[in-house]
Amino acid sequence: MAAGHSLRDRTADFNAIAARLQKQAGISDASSSGMSSTHAAAKQAVQQQSEFARKASQSGLSIHKTSAKLQKLAQLAKRTSMFDDPTRDIDELTGIIKHDIQGLNMAIGELQRLSGKRDENKQSADHSHTVVDNLRCRLKDATQEFKEVLTLRTENLKVRRLGCARGLVPAWRS
Repeated sequence: MAAGHSLRDRTADFNAIAARLQKQAGISDASSSGMSSTHAAAKQAVQQQSEFARKASQSGLSIHKTSAKLQKLAQLAKRTSMFDDPTRDIDELTGIIKHDIQGLNMAIGELQRLSGKRDENKQSADHSHTVVDNLRCRLKDATQEFKEVLTLRTENLKVRRLGCARGLVPAWRS
């Protein structure tokens, strides 16, 4: 998603337009005359789609925010100066990112469950499957990046400790 762009739920706008068009067409309000079973089923399907779309949007935004945290963690992990050691910040950010990833895994699992529960046509089912797969792929990429950043940090610490232990790199220069 490009910077500065945000997602907006237009469900309320859609419902207002649909209600206005129903009144213009002379269709009575379903709540006052008793809803037909097809109308009730259609309304439930729209609510399920809205819930799926809202949760998918939230998951996508959370993955984006986690990726931004990963970038910050990568910057901290690349630091090698002994005088500006960001260990506390790295540990704190690592814990936050681990928690985010666990929550995102659960949220995507819930999305998968929700998409399987919906009554939908093949095109909608394919779309839901694609959305869930895309979110899983993005989370997998973020998780891989997280592992790489932690590996980089570990390697940097080993090099610094080895250099100081051998006296090859003075502690004040590392």
